[in-house]
Amino acid sequence: MVYNIFMRITRKYFDAFQLKLIAACAMLIDHTAHLFFPADIYLRCIGRLAFPIFAFMVAIGYSKTRDVKKYITRMFIFALIAQIPYVYLLGDFENIPFNVIFTLLFGLISIYVIDKGKPLFAITVPIALALLAEFGGFDHSAFGVFMVIALYYTKDSKVLRNITASILILLFTSTYLFTMGINSFVWIIILFYLFTIPVINLYNEKKGISNTFTRWFFYIFYPSHILILVLLKYILL
Repeated sequence: MVYNIFMRITRKYFDAFQLKLIAACAMLIDHTAHLFFPADIYLRCIGRLAFPIFAFMVAIGYSKTRDVKKYITRMFIFALIAQIPYVYLLGDFENIPFNVIFTLLFGLISIYVIDKGKPLFAITVPIALALLAEFGGFDHSAFGVFMVIALYYTKDSKVLRNITASILILLFTSTYLFTMGINSFVWIIILFYLFTIPVINLYNEKKGISNTFTRWFFYIFYPSHILILVLLKYILL
């Protein structure tokens, strides 16, 4: 059954733009559920499609970008822009969590250092960034950083990508299972990250619609949709 789902997908349907659009829609559903329907685990499960797809797109983006430093700078700027709306989204004004763009950025920097840096930095920098993400309140924590790295270095092998991503997702799920208990539904929601794997397998290695609007849309979408949802919450609730 699992083999049929993960390994026998031979036809490829989605280009990069379409995958990002799927991830953006899943993210919108997830954040809407978080604010307005927190008890609806089905909507939260749909939301699990978002992160692995965006992590994969960052990995693909690194392999295709002509200027990695500009890529890093763009992500950093939009991570800063999204930070205040994100804090209001979670409503945690004491611990000050960091939004997912920071986590994706750490993954991107890790790939760059591993790819271009000296062996010592190639080991220490990714580990340091993963630890900072884990204990610094970053969305998706160390799992998010390692997922970007793993998806980059397995991007040319569907088998290795599926196995590596599955292991990371199961490890991430186990942390919630052990800390929150089997009676908590949170670990079940996290487990739904596995269903992103066959979606990523449908990537056709094409860019898709590409113009100035589409290049900036997904950067702008993240802080914008959070801000709109937060404002709606304060207006309606």
